[in-house]
Amino acid sequence: MEENYRKTLIKILTFLGGIYFFVEFILPKAVLEKIGVAEHHSFISYGFIVVGSMAVGLGIINLFMVHGSRIIFRRKDWFSSVVLLVGLLVMMFATVSDWRSGLRITSETRKWTLLGEFTEVIEKDFNEKKEGVPSLDVRVNALLESIDQNAQQTSKLLKSKQGASRIPKQEPKFVLAQSYAKQIANMQQAVLSDSKELEASFDTETPDFAPFAPLRQSLDQLGVTVGKFLQLHYEYSGVRQTYNFLFHGLFVSLGSAMFSLLGVYIAAAAFRAFRVKTLESSLMMIAAVIVMLGQIPFYVYIYDGLPLWRQWLLEVPNSAAFRAIKIGASVAGLVMAFRMWFSIESESFADDTPGESA
Repeated sequence: MEENYRKTLIKILTFLGGIYFFVEFILPKAVLEKIGVAEHHSFISYGFIVVGSMAVGLGIINLFMVHGSRIIFRRKDWFSSVVLLVGLLVMMFATVSDWRSGLRITSETRKWTLLGEFTEVIEKDFNEKKEGVPSLDVRVNALLESIDQNAQQTSKLLKSKQGASRIPKQEPKFVLAQSYAKQIANMQQAVLSDSKELEASFDTETPDFAPFAPLRQSLDQLGVTVGKFLQLHYEYSGVRQTYNFLFHGLFVSLGSAMFSLLGVYIAAAAFRAFRVKTLESSLMMIAAVIVMLGQIPFYVYIYDGLPLWRQWLLEVPNSAAFRAIKIGASVAGLVMAFRMWFSIESESFADDTPGESA
Protein backbone atom coordinates (compact mmCIF):
# COMPACT_ATOMS: atom_id res chain seq x y z
CA MET A 1 0.00 0.00 0.00
CA GLU A 2 1.39 3.34 -1.01
CA GLU A 3 1.43 5.85 1.82
CA ASN A 4 -0.45 9.05 1.14
CA TYR A 5 2.02 11.70 2.27
CA ARG A 6 -0.45 14.53 1.74
CA LYS A 7 -2.97 13.04 4.16
CA THR A 8 -0.28 12.31 6.73
CA LEU A 9 1.13 15.84 6.50
CA ILE A 10 -2.32 17.38 6.97
CA LYS A 11 -2.97 15.17 9.99
CA ILE A 12 0.36 16.13 11.60
CA LEU A 13 -0.10 19.87 11.02
CA THR A 14 -3.69 19.74 12.28
CA PHE A 15 -2.64 17.91 15.44
CA LEU A 16 0.30 20.25 16.14
CA GLY A 17 -1.83 23.37 15.62
CA GLY A 18 -4.55 22.03 17.88
CA ILE A 19 -2.19 20.93 20.67
CA TYR A 20 -0.40 24.31 20.60
CA PHE A 21 -3.58 26.32 21.19
CA PHE A 22 -4.83 23.76 23.71
CA VAL A 23 -1.64 24.02 25.78
CA GLU A 24 -1.51 27.81 25.39
CA PHE A 25 -5.06 28.03 26.75
CA ILE A 26 -4.68 25.79 29.81
CA LEU A 27 -1.18 26.78 30.98
CA PRO A 28 -0.76 29.79 33.30
CA LYS A 29 0.75 32.96 31.88
CA ALA A 30 3.83 32.66 34.11
CA VAL A 31 4.62 29.23 32.67
CA LEU A 32 4.16 30.48 29.11
CA GLU A 33 6.52 33.37 29.76
CA LYS A 34 9.11 31.05 31.31
CA ILE A 35 9.20 28.67 28.36
CA GLY A 36 9.21 31.58 25.87
CA VAL A 37 5.79 30.99 24.29
CA ALA A 38 4.16 34.23 25.44
CA GLU A 39 6.49 36.50 23.48
CA HIS A 40 5.91 34.58 20.23
CA HIS A 41 2.18 33.94 20.62
CA SER A 42 1.09 37.18 18.94
CA PHE A 43 3.23 36.41 15.87
CA ILE A 44 1.77 32.89 15.66
CA SER A 45 -1.74 34.32 15.90
CA TYR A 46 -0.94 36.79 13.11
CA GLY A 47 0.20 33.84 11.02
CA PHE A 48 -3.18 32.16 11.40
CA ILE A 49 -4.86 35.45 10.46
CA VAL A 50 -2.76 35.51 7.28
CA VAL A 51 -3.83 31.94 6.52
CA GLY A 52 -7.45 32.98 7.03
CA SER A 53 -7.04 35.90 4.63
CA MET A 54 -5.63 33.45 2.08
CA ALA A 55 -8.80 31.40 2.51
CA VAL A 56 -10.83 34.49 1.56
CA GLY A 57 -8.73 34.82 -1.61
CA LEU A 58 -9.23 31.14 -2.42
CA GLY A 59 -12.96 31.60 -1.94
CA ILE A 60 -13.00 34.43 -4.48
CA ILE A 61 -10.95 32.37 -6.93
CA ASN A 62 -13.31 29.42 -6.48
CA LEU A 63 -16.27 31.73 -7.04
CA PHE A 64 -14.84 32.87 -10.37
CA MET A 65 -14.00 29.30 -11.41
CA VAL A 66 -17.45 27.92 -10.64
CA HIS A 67 -19.53 30.76 -12.08
CA GLY A 68 -17.04 31.49 -14.86
CA SER A 69 -17.34 27.95 -16.18
CA ARG A 70 -21.12 28.21 -15.94
CA ILE A 71 -21.03 31.38 -18.07
CA ILE A 72 -18.58 30.00 -20.64
CA PHE A 73 -20.52 26.78 -21.21
CA ARG A 74 -23.94 28.51 -20.93
CA ARG A 75 -25.19 26.19 -18.25
CA LYS A 76 -28.45 26.59 -16.40
CA ASP A 77 -28.93 30.03 -14.76
CA TRP A 78 -25.74 31.35 -16.36
CA PHE A 79 -27.19 34.86 -16.50
CA SER A 80 -27.46 34.89 -12.68
CA SER A 81 -23.76 34.05 -12.56
CA VAL A 82 -23.07 37.03 -14.83
CA VAL A 83 -24.99 39.31 -12.48
CA LEU A 84 -23.14 37.88 -9.46
CA LEU A 85 -19.64 38.33 -10.91
CA VAL A 86 -20.36 41.80 -12.32
CA GLY A 87 -21.78 42.90 -8.99
CA LEU A 88 -18.76 41.46 -7.18
CA LEU A 89 -16.28 43.27 -9.44
CA VAL A 90 -18.14 46.58 -9.36
CA MET A 91 -18.53 46.48 -5.56
CA MET A 92 -14.87 45.56 -5.07
CA PHE A 93 -13.79 48.44 -7.33
CA ALA A 94 -16.07 50.92 -5.52
CA THR A 95 -14.90 49.73 -2.09
CA VAL A 96 -11.21 49.94 -2.98
CA SER A 97 -11.71 53.39 -4.50
CA ASP A 98 -13.55 54.54 -1.38
CA TRP A 99 -10.77 53.16 0.82
CA ARG A 100 -8.03 54.87 -1.23
CA SER A 101 -9.89 58.18 -1.13
CA GLY A 102 -10.13 57.91 2.64
CA LEU A 103 -6.39 57.27 2.81
CA ARG A 104 -5.71 60.39 0.74
CA ILE A 105 -7.83 62.50 3.08
CA THR A 106 -6.02 61.06 6.09
CA SER A 107 -2.67 61.70 4.42
CA GLU A 108 -3.49 65.36 3.78
CA THR A 109 -4.57 65.76 7.40
CA ARG A 110 -1.48 64.02 8.79
CA LYS A 111 0.83 66.24 6.75
CA TRP A 112 -0.02 69.09 9.11
CA THR A 113 -0.55 67.22 12.38
CA LEU A 114 2.79 65.42 11.99
CA LEU A 115 4.55 68.78 11.78
CA GLY A 116 2.80 69.74 15.02
CA GLU A 117 4.12 66.58 16.66
CA PHE A 118 7.56 67.31 15.22
CA THR A 119 7.69 70.66 17.06
CA GLU A 120 7.19 68.83 20.36
CA VAL A 121 9.87 66.28 19.46
CA ILE A 122 12.37 69.04 18.64
CA GLU A 123 11.86 70.75 21.98
CA LYS A 124 11.91 67.48 23.94
CA ASP A 125 15.12 66.22 22.30
CA PHE A 126 16.85 69.56 22.91
CA ASN A 127 15.89 69.71 26.59
CA GLU A 128 16.94 66.08 27.12
CA LYS A 129 20.16 66.67 25.12
CA LYS A 130 19.47 63.60 23.05
CA GLU A 131 22.41 62.33 21.03
CA GLY A 132 22.42 60.99 17.50
CA VAL A 133 19.89 63.49 16.11
CA PRO A 134 20.45 66.43 13.75
CA SER A 135 21.33 69.78 15.27
CA LEU A 136 18.63 72.17 16.43
CA ASP A 137 19.14 74.58 13.52
CA VAL A 138 18.87 71.81 10.95
CA ARG A 139 15.63 70.47 12.43
CA VAL A 140 14.06 73.92 12.75
CA ASN A 141 14.96 74.76 9.16
CA ALA A 142 13.50 71.44 7.99
CA LEU A 143 10.32 72.24 9.91
CA LEU A 144 10.01 75.68 8.31
CA GLU A 145 10.66 74.31 4.81
CA SER A 146 8.03 71.60 5.30
CA ILE A 147 5.51 74.20 6.44
CA ASP A 148 6.12 76.27 3.28
CA GLN A 149 5.81 73.19 1.04
CA ASN A 150 2.61 72.03 2.72
CA ALA A 151 1.13 75.53 2.46
CA GLN A 152 1.73 75.60 -1.29
CA GLN A 153 0.32 72.10 -1.78
CA THR A 154 -2.75 72.82 0.34
CA SER A 155 -3.44 76.07 -1.56
CA LYS A 156 -3.34 74.17 -4.87
CA LEU A 157 -5.59 71.49 -3.41
CA LEU A 158 -8.13 74.06 -2.25
CA LYS A 159 -8.28 75.66 -5.70
CA SER A 160 -8.68 72.29 -7.44
CA LYS A 161 -11.43 71.13 -5.08
CA GLN A 162 -13.34 74.41 -5.32
CA GLY A 163 -12.98 74.44 -9.10
CA ALA A 164 -14.28 70.86 -9.48
CA SER A 165 -16.76 70.95 -6.60
CA ARG A 166 -19.88 68.79 -7.05
CA ILE A 167 -21.68 70.29 -4.04
CA PRO A 168 -24.91 71.99 -5.23
CA LYS A 169 -24.87 75.71 -4.50
CA GLN A 170 -28.34 75.55 -2.97
CA GLU A 171 -27.14 73.03 -0.39
CA PRO A 172 -26.22 74.33 3.10
CA LYS A 173 -23.03 72.27 2.89
CA PHE A 174 -21.85 74.46 0.01
CA VAL A 175 -21.75 77.41 2.40
CA LEU A 176 -20.01 75.21 4.97
CA ALA A 177 -17.37 74.20 2.40
CA GLN A 178 -16.74 77.87 1.56
CA SER A 179 -16.40 78.59 5.27
CA TYR A 180 -13.84 75.79 5.66
CA ALA A 181 -11.86 77.16 2.72
CA LYS A 182 -11.70 80.62 4.32
CA GLN A 183 -10.71 79.11 7.67
CA ILE A 184 -7.92 77.13 6.03
CA ALA A 185 -6.61 80.23 4.25
CA ASN A 186 -6.63 82.22 7.52
CA MET A 187 -5.03 79.34 9.43
CA GLN A 188 -2.28 79.04 6.84
CA GLN A 189 -1.52 82.72 7.26
CA ALA A 190 -1.42 82.23 11.04
CA VAL A 191 0.92 79.25 10.67
CA LEU A 192 3.24 81.15 8.35
CA SER A 193 3.23 84.06 10.79
CA ASP A 194 4.06 81.75 13.70
CA SER A 195 6.83 80.11 11.67
CA LYS A 196 8.38 83.52 10.98
CA GLU A 197 8.34 84.29 14.70
CA LEU A 198 9.96 80.93 15.31
CA GLU A 199 12.64 81.63 12.74
CA ALA A 200 13.34 85.03 14.30
CA SER A 201 13.58 83.57 17.79
CA PHE A 202 16.31 81.15 16.66
CA ASP A 203 18.45 83.87 15.09
CA THR A 204 19.71 84.71 18.55
CA GLU A 205 22.34 82.74 20.45
CA THR A 206 19.85 81.50 23.05
CA PRO A 207 16.98 79.50 21.45
CA ASP A 208 13.48 80.48 22.53
CA PHE A 209 10.89 77.69 22.47
CA ALA A 210 7.96 79.94 23.38
CA PRO A 211 6.64 80.10 19.75
CA PHE A 212 6.50 76.28 19.57
CA ALA A 213 3.26 75.93 21.57
CA PRO A 214 1.10 78.28 19.47
CA LEU A 215 2.65 76.91 16.28
CA ARG A 216 1.74 73.33 17.17
CA GLN A 217 -1.79 74.35 18.08
CA SER A 218 -2.16 76.15 14.74
CA LEU A 219 -0.78 73.14 12.84
CA ASP A 220 -3.17 70.72 14.56
CA GLN A 221 -6.20 72.94 13.93
CA LEU A 222 -5.18 73.41 10.31
CA GLY A 223 -4.82 69.66 9.77
CA VAL A 224 -8.26 68.94 11.27
CA THR A 225 -9.91 71.67 9.18
CA VAL A 226 -8.26 70.43 5.99
CA GLY A 227 -9.60 66.95 6.74
CA LYS A 228 -13.14 68.29 7.26
CA PHE A 229 -12.95 70.29 4.02
CA LEU A 230 -11.78 67.30 1.98
CA GLN A 231 -14.29 64.94 3.61
CA LEU A 232 -17.13 67.33 2.82
CA HIS A 233 -16.17 67.50 -0.84
CA TYR A 234 -15.62 63.74 -0.96
CA GLU A 235 -19.19 63.06 0.17
CA TYR A 236 -20.38 64.53 -3.14
CA SER A 237 -17.70 62.92 -5.32
CA GLY A 238 -18.49 60.31 -7.96
CA VAL A 239 -16.69 57.57 -6.04
CA ARG A 240 -18.68 58.16 -2.87
CA GLN A 241 -21.98 58.50 -4.71
CA THR A 242 -21.33 55.21 -6.51
CA TYR A 243 -20.44 53.46 -3.26
CA ASN A 244 -23.55 54.83 -1.52
CA PHE A 245 -25.73 53.71 -4.43
CA LEU A 246 -24.29 50.19 -4.45
CA PHE A 247 -24.19 49.68 -0.68
CA HIS A 248 -27.06 51.73 0.77
CA GLY A 249 -29.18 51.80 -2.38
CA LEU A 250 -28.89 48.16 -3.47
CA PHE A 251 -27.23 45.96 -0.86
CA VAL A 252 -29.14 47.25 2.17
CA SER A 253 -32.42 47.31 0.26
CA LEU A 254 -31.94 43.75 -1.00
CA GLY A 255 -31.09 42.65 2.53
CA SER A 256 -34.28 44.27 3.85
CA ALA A 257 -36.30 42.54 1.13
CA MET A 258 -34.74 39.17 1.99
CA PHE A 259 -35.49 39.54 5.71
CA SER A 260 -39.04 40.66 4.96
CA LEU A 261 -39.55 37.45 3.00
CA LEU A 262 -38.10 35.50 5.92
CA GLY A 263 -40.64 37.23 8.14
CA VAL A 264 -43.44 35.70 6.06
CA TYR A 265 -41.93 32.22 6.47
CA ILE A 266 -41.50 32.79 10.21
CA ALA A 267 -45.15 33.84 10.52
CA ALA A 268 -46.25 30.74 8.58
CA ALA A 269 -44.05 28.51 10.76
CA ALA A 270 -45.44 30.14 13.92
CA PHE A 271 -48.99 29.52 12.69
CA ARG A 272 -48.24 25.83 12.19
CA ALA A 273 -46.42 25.56 15.53
CA PHE A 274 -49.15 27.28 17.52
CA ARG A 275 -51.90 24.86 16.54
CA VAL A 276 -53.31 23.72 19.85
CA LYS A 277 -53.33 19.94 19.51
CA THR A 278 -51.11 18.81 22.37
CA LEU A 279 -50.25 19.99 25.88
CA GLU A 280 -46.85 21.27 24.76
CA SER A 281 -48.29 23.36 21.92
CA SER A 282 -50.93 24.72 24.33
CA LEU A 283 -48.25 25.87 26.79
CA MET A 284 -46.22 27.48 23.98
CA MET A 285 -49.32 29.26 22.67
CA ILE A 286 -50.24 30.61 26.12
CA ALA A 287 -46.65 31.82 26.75
CA ALA A 288 -46.48 33.51 23.33
CA VAL A 289 -49.78 35.34 23.89
CA ILE A 290 -48.67 36.54 27.33
CA VAL A 291 -45.32 37.77 25.99
CA MET A 292 -46.93 39.58 23.05
CA LEU A 293 -49.67 41.19 25.14
CA GLY A 294 -47.15 42.21 27.81
CA GLN A 295 -45.01 43.91 25.17
CA ILE A 296 -47.68 46.27 23.79
CA PRO A 297 -49.57 49.10 25.57
CA PHE A 298 -52.89 47.28 25.02
CA TYR A 299 -52.27 45.23 28.17
CA VAL A 300 -53.71 48.01 30.37
CA TYR A 301 -57.17 47.10 29.09
CA ILE A 302 -56.68 43.43 30.02
CA TYR A 303 -54.54 43.05 33.16
CA ASP A 304 -51.87 45.29 34.70
CA GLY A 305 -49.72 42.35 35.74
CA LEU A 306 -49.05 41.10 32.18
CA PRO A 307 -45.65 42.87 31.90
CA LEU A 308 -44.51 41.12 35.10
CA TRP A 309 -45.67 37.76 33.75
CA ARG A 310 -43.89 38.47 30.48
CA GLN A 311 -40.68 39.36 32.34
CA TRP A 312 -40.86 36.18 34.40
CA LEU A 313 -41.37 34.01 31.30
CA LEU A 314 -38.37 35.57 29.58
CA GLU A 315 -36.04 35.48 32.58
CA VAL A 316 -36.87 32.10 34.13
CA PRO A 317 -38.25 29.41 31.77
CA ASN A 318 -36.87 30.95 28.58
CA SER A 319 -33.42 31.56 30.09
CA ALA A 320 -33.29 28.01 31.45
CA ALA A 321 -34.18 26.54 28.05
CA PHE A 322 -31.70 28.79 26.28
CA ARG A 323 -28.91 27.81 28.69
CA ALA A 324 -29.69 24.12 28.19
CA ILE A 325 -29.50 24.56 24.40
CA LYS A 326 -26.27 26.54 24.75
CA ILE A 327 -24.71 23.86 26.97
CA GLY A 328 -25.67 21.16 24.49
CA ALA A 329 -24.30 23.16 21.57
CA SER A 330 -21.06 23.81 23.47
CA VAL A 331 -20.60 20.12 24.25
CA ALA A 332 -21.29 19.27 20.60
CA GLY A 333 -18.81 21.94 19.50
CA LEU A 334 -16.17 20.55 21.86
CA VAL A 335 -16.70 17.04 20.51
CA MET A 336 -16.50 18.33 16.94
CA ALA A 337 -13.27 20.21 17.78
CA PHE A 338 -11.68 17.04 19.16
CA ARG A 339 -12.78 15.06 16.11
CA MET A 340 -11.22 17.65 13.80
CA TRP A 341 -8.11 17.83 15.99
CA PHE A 342 -7.51 14.09 15.71
CA SER A 343 -8.47 14.06 12.00
CA ILE A 344 -11.51 11.87 12.59
CA GLU A 345 -14.09 14.19 11.07
CA SER A 346 -12.37 15.13 7.80
CA GLU A 347 -13.12 12.22 5.51
CA SER A 348 -11.43 13.96 2.58
CA PHE A 349 -7.98 13.18 3.98
CA ALA A 350 -8.61 10.91 6.98
CA ASP A 351 -10.05 7.85 5.24
CA ASP A 352 -8.39 5.70 2.68
CA THR A 353 -9.95 5.85 -0.73
CA PRO A 354 -10.90 2.60 -2.44
CA GLY A 355 -8.17 1.09 -4.52
CA GLU A 356 -5.26 2.38 -2.42
CA SER A 357 -4.68 -0.85 -0.59
CA ALA A 358 -3.20 -3.72 -2.50
